[in-house]
Amino acid sequence: APRHKHQWYQSLSHITLEVLAKNVRPDDASFQIDADRVRVSVANEDDPTDPYVLDLKLFGKVLPEQCKTSVGVAKLEVRLKKAEDAQWGDIVEGSGGASGAATAAKTVVAAPPARPAYPSSKAAQKKTVTDWDKLERELEKEEEDELSGDAALNAMFQNIYKNANEETRRAMNKSFQESAGTVLSTNWDDIGKKKTEVQPPEGMEAKKYEI
Repeated sequence: APRHKHQWYQSLSHITLEVLAKNVRPDDASFQIDADRVRVSVANEDDPTDPYVLDLKLFGKVLPEQCKTSVGVAKLEVRLKKAEDAQWGDIVEGSGGASGAATAAKTVVAAPPARPAYPSSKAAQKKTVTDWDKLERELEKEEEDELSGDAALNAMFQNIYKNANEETRRAMNKSFQESAGTVLSTNWDDIGKKKTEVQPPEGMEAKKYEI
């Protein structure tokens, strides 16, 4: 199975688990959340019979109906709602297990009224604290180090178009062409019924030029 690192951090009310797998299609990822367990699977294109699986027996209880999952360009994220507001000593009960390599966990320190800071394992050994805002910015920068600005936006649209069905592609083409590039919609039920009007950015006015 492929190996993907994973990491986690927490607040008083939530646990956030991240699997650092890039360019995973939503259809290739699956999530299962129970009151005391979370399971994340990623399909293996080279061997469909041997997927990546992260299966964790949780340290505490969560509320599955209030948990959220997402698949991004650089990672898969699971946001777990704790059944009780409390700090967990770890994300897993006992040793936990996964077929991938785990990074050091980050846990919240005594939280001030503002956004809390989280000590990393190395920082904890030095009795210092890592500011989570700074760490989050660094992670986001790593995710976007290959693409930025218009290039990142175009790559995202290309990815959506590539994985879309025929109706979604028709909606994207029709809305973009009719609106002179100011609207991009994936809803054919809406776009197919009428002409898409030009919607210039706020503070600007659309003008027609005759040649």
